[in-house]
Amino acid sequence: MQTEEMRRFEQLDAAFPDYHAEMIDGEVYLSTVVTSAHGQMVIAIAAQLSSQWCVMTEVDTVYDGWQGKTLLRPDLSVVDVSYRGTRLKQFPADEVILVVEVVSESNPENDTDKKVKKYAQAGIPYYLIVNPIEGRCLLYSLPSGEHYKASLEAAFGEPVPIGAPIDAELDTTALYTY
Repeated sequence: MQTEEMRRFEQLDAAFPDYHAEMIDGEVYLSTVVTSAHGQMVIAIAAQLSSQWCVMTEVDTVYDGWQGKTLLRPDLSVVDVSYRGTRLKQFPADEVILVVEVVSESNPENDTDKKVKKYAQAGIPYYLIVNPIEGRCLLYSLPSGEHYKASLEAAFGEPVPIGAPIDAELDTTALYTY
């Protein structure tokens, strides 16, 4: 069942195709087209994972527990390779293994606070925050309620190990500060 908030959000999103829109707890956030620096960092992470996994951008993450008041569009969503070539515009959170957000300068608290709670609540196993403002990555794992039980921090240039089933070590040497 679609909520009134979600219906209005979809209308707003369709009216402004050049903006990146998300809704968190019924509040709509619009940001301009991502910057070149932002996009380059997204590509640097995606390139390392795309040979083994299905890596998607501009795909909505949906979760019934958000009760139709939250719709997130992570910079990257990583799912099983069997989904490669999918045309889904909305992806159920329980199929997502890793989400990656590159922190924006305009509203960093969305990525570093609000989305941590939402992704944990949805049970997404890994949430990687790439923070070019501070020059560090923060990987959350082991979701439990609205929190993650574990986190690992690495400065840009240091590897970020991601556990099973991804079992990869991300190279962060291509990342840089704003």
